Amino acid sequence: MKKHPLALAVLVGLAGAAPAQASVTVYGTIDLNLYRKQLAGESALNRSESGGMTTSHIGFRGTEDLGGGMSAIFNLSSFFRGDGGGAGRSDADPFWARASWVGLKSGYGTLKIGRQSTENFVQSVRFSPFADSMAFNPTMLHTYMPSATQPMMTSSGTTDSGWSNSLSYASPSIYGVVGTLMGSLGEGTPAGRRAGGSLYYSGGPLAAMVTLEKVEKASLNFSKPPAILMTDSKLVNAGVSYDLTAVKLFGTYIRTKLNNPTTEITLATKLLGASVPVGSGRVLAAWARTDKTQTAVADQKRDTLSLGYDHNLSKRTDLYAVVLNDKVTGLSGGTGFAAGIRHRF
Repeated sequence: MKKHPLALAVLVGLAGAAPAQASVTVYGTIDLNLYRKQLAGESALNRSESGGMTTSHIGFRGTEDLGGGMSAIFNLSSFFRGDGGGAGRSDADPFWARASWVGLKSGYGTLKIGRQSTENFVQSVRFSPFADSMAFNPTMLHTYMPSATQPMMTSSGTTDSGWSNSLSYASPSIYGVVGTLMGSLGEGTPAGRRAGGSLYYSGGPLAAMVTLEKVEKASLNFSKPPAILMTDSKLVNAGVSYDLTAVKLFGTYIRTKLNNPTTEITLATKLLGASVPVGSGRVLAAWARTDKTQTAVADQKRDTLSLGYDHNLSKRTDLYAVVLNDKVTGLSGGTGFAAGIRHRF
């Protein structure tokens, strides 16, 4: 092979002038199941569903080394419905509903701006054996997944698992503790002004987290028809987990208070859960109860129990089966069964 000194010099010069190291990753999850779905007060419905253990999504995330210990980071992620090929969790979703943010990361912490998951949602994922399952995690069913028949919806479902137009700061880990602050301007929309913060500790087998969240001057639809419009919400979420190796235990307590000029609604949600390694998978169990008090309305409660087994075929692919029982004061009980497959890429 003939050598060309001039060409080689040009290539070396270009390499020397190359930008700082950067990387982009394509990632996602597709999760499909067969589900005989029946929540309290509903008729049983046999269906194929997308997103049993994890809501199906695809995304792009990346980082660029800016030097001096600082990096630029970004995340663009979209939900999709694998059963029918539709974009979003529903037709109402914006395309990048899961994540759409850019930020800077250094030894002083991480700053992000855009649409991003709330700390309340992250905490609900961390402290349940069913993690981010919007179908089977009792915490999610009681707080993020309203139904036309369910009188136990909280403001979390209205404000969504992510906030648009938000700015967040997460501190570096100090003795295992990370603090996060997050805010979002209402910008004249029904979303209202939002602010939240959390403290998260992880050390050895123990993890714990406390989250505070406040929403003002919003339009928060509550309960089954006729809906009640609430304008303000305050929430505190405390969670803990402990890994005993033979079993991992979870506990959560969430208290939400909703207000408008004439009505006050308080919801107290408790969750107890366990994850037990068995063979190549895990037995999962979680129970949650929400107690509701409302001005001039009789008290109500909701109990949801989920039992399942998640079997790993590989590090990326698993099979699962879940049975769920749901009870609400004044409604007929419901029992659902699901079996599905999840693949991460």
